Amino acid sequence: MLHTMAVEPLSDQERVELERLHKFAKAGDYYQLLGTAPDSTTENITAAYYQMSRDWHPDRHYRRELGDFGPKLEVIFIHINKAYKVLSDPDKRRRYNRDNKSMVEMARQDIHSKEARKPKEARKKTRPEDLDPETLRKRKLRKAKRLAERKAAKERMNNKRGDSRTRAIKKLRAQARGQSERAVRYFEQGKKDYDEGNISKAVSSLHLAVQFDKDNREYRALYELARSEASQSAAVQAVQSGESAESFQNYREAMHHYQRACDMDPDDGLPFFRLAMLTIRIEQDKRAALQLLRTAAAKSPRNVEIRLSLAELYGELGMNLNARREYQTVLSMDKSNARAKAGYRNVR
Repeated sequence: MLHTMAVEPLSDQERVELERLHKFAKAGDYYQLLGTAPDSTTENITAAYYQMSRDWHPDRHYRRELGDFGPKLEVIFIHINKAYKVLSDPDKRRRYNRDNKSMVEMARQDIHSKEARKPKEARKKTRPEDLDPETLRKRKLRKAKRLAERKAAKERMNNKRGDSRTRAIKKLRAQARGQSERAVRYFEQGKKDYDEGNISKAVSSLHLAVQFDKDNREYRALYELARSEASQSAAVQAVQSGESAESFQNYREAMHHYQRACDMDPDDGLPFFRLAMLTIRIEQDKRAALQLLRTAAAKSPRNVEIRLSLAELYGELGMNLNARREYQTVLSMDKSNARAKAGYRNVR
């Protein structure tokens, strides 16, 4: 017998915020999405990114009753990462500002207007001396927690960009000595591009370095790493193009973009899921969709929506044992999921 467990629903404030962020994500309004002004420093962009990633990571909310907001949360998280990659890179940021002048100016006015209102709003707040001791203690604890989280995020950023990469690059540089002049030159250029976030250029240079020194494992290691990152980034862009096409009901075009993303073998199961849903809707090919959903579930095993869609498709195909297994998996993650409960009863 299944035991139910209370699942925390989204608050009204969270729903409003998700709708707001989803609107910015779909519009590609990166400054508004991260809540940063167009004249923000790279450090501010990075701090905002870590805060948003922590607040809206799908894994943080997977046990909650998201409903229609589940897919929106995934879109928001994808675009938060995209926004950081663009705005933290000086060249990409300049191109973004150039190509989205009206959007950038609107973000500048909106965010600066909010900043200008802050002093007035602050004066309306209750003064610390007017608070009771318990409320004041809780406020201090929340402030200390926020400061600790910011400090930890900064330390993670410094460690990730500093210690690990610096040690790896120093090792690669030391082992590159003695190789051919051309290989060294292309490797150094590729490493520089990789450090600066110009992944596509890094792949080209590192490919040449590997060609001139095929036996150098360090060259090949960095080349494979850069190529993998380029592929993941291209897959995210293809998914975004597919979602845009799908929003305009250009389903064939959306399928083309999702297929491109799947061909890049991304770590995320989202493109396989999106393609599976359109394969059922447009092609009426449930067997092909089944393979896509299996892949999606393998890549994103804790995604409830993917698991439910796979269970329902198993049921439609008469594969009841598989369907029950998937419903049980969903209920192990979310014991009060009504859709999973109903599906489980129907295939018994």
